Amino acid sequence: MKKKKQRAKKTNKKNKEREKVSLDETCRAFRSSGPEFELFLVEMSRWFSDRQQQLDELFGHEDAGGSGSVHMKDFELGLMNLNVPCRHVQLYVLTQLLKTSNNTISYRDLSRRIQSLRARDGTEINTRISGDQLLDRFVRLRVRLIPFDFSATHPGNFEVVLLTSSRVFRLIQIIQDRVGIQTYRLEVFRSRVPREEARLTPESSLEECGFRGGPEETPPEDTVYYDYTLLFTDCPVLNCDHYFRSTSC
Repeated sequence: MKKKKQRAKKTNKKNKEREKVSLDETCRAFRSSGPEFELFLVEMSRWFSDRQQQLDELFGHEDAGGSGSVHMKDFELGLMNLNVPCRHVQLYVLTQLLKTSNNTISYRDLSRRIQSLRARDGTEINTRISGDQLLDRFVRLRVRLIPFDFSATHPGNFEVVLLTSSRVFRLIQIIQDRVGIQTYRLEVFRSRVPREEARLTPESSLEECGFRGGPEETPPEDTVYYDYTLLFTDCPVLNCDHYFRSTSC
């Protein structure tokens, strides 16, 4: 009986080793597939860009220490819970590429990390599809707070480089994080005059809003304007716009 159990253990171990070898071979074949692997990275970059807020919220619960990283197994399970659009082998390859030496994965700014992977693998950011369509395009946005547009040093005015596939709500998040605005409503516009026809809808991508993109190293420049409505409170200090105290025009 004891010998049978030992033989069964050896058989299971050999089967696992064969499965591991088979998976590794499949992964190597996928990574060397050229255009297929490149297209996968492009699609994942866009997927991460559109869902970064969901990813931050999901993995933030697992990340008790606030390190910005989770174990690779938790990362895989989290992506599957969000219905990540990739096969098992593709997900395995992705986690192997993103993991660190202690088997953790940083879940912050994943779209840009995928871009780094593409560069590391010797692929071109400007790889073309069907001869003329850029896979990834970037735009440098001059972000201007409307009441202080003419102030060169105002903290509400800054620049940021984004994928043109990024949603407007991602830009709104960046503005809120960068400037520290706690507000009921923040809106972004194409023009300095905040007309309804110039307002950028949060669900739209920058490309859909008419922003032209280019290579990350030399992205075309454009300007967006924003304004916001403060939350109403009985406290006069909280109702006071802190920009009037920090900067003069």
